Amino acid sequence: MRRIVLSLLLFLVFFLVSHAEKGVYKAYVYFIPVGEITFSLEKDRILVRGETYKSLRWIYNYTFRFEANNKGYFLYEKENKKEKIYKNKQIEEKKPWLPLIVKYIKEGKKPDTDKDPDFPYRIEEKGDTVFIYPLKSKNVKKIRLKLSKNSRLPEKIEIDGKIDIKLERIK
Repeated sequence: MRRIVLSLLLFLVFFLVSHAEKGVYKAYVYFIPVGEITFSLEKDRILVRGETYKSLRWIYNYTFRFEANNKGYFLYEKENKKEKIYKNKQIEEKKPWLPLIVKYIKEGKKPDTDKDPDFPYRIEEKGDTVFIYPLKSKNVKKIRLKLSKNSRLPEKIEIDGKIDIKLERIK
């Protein structure tokens, strides 16, 4: 009997320690649903994975894996048959929306913009909506986060730029 109770307690502790907060988003380009993106918040890192729907891959096949941890950022992307790997500064130049959203989610409040003199941005908070403006980006003008009351992950993310992207949380 003790072994069973001990096993159950160990399993419960392992489950609680390894449990990560996750959010799944439906991705839209303009108004067309194109794929899903998953945010996984763990203790020391945040993983973001995305891919186009299988039904659209004959037109455009895109997958990516982004990781933010204490050592920095890492992005792997596969666009049709081309694979690319980016790190830190390259990500900030090519895909500034990823590190800015992750930074806001990770810190849970308005990040200190003075900590990033090489990656300038401005943040405005209005109620449950946050506006992030990357100041040196050619591709992204504004990021809008609709915050959730029950989770660190936003309910909706809108990226205004060369291509408008909208992410709506579905799980």
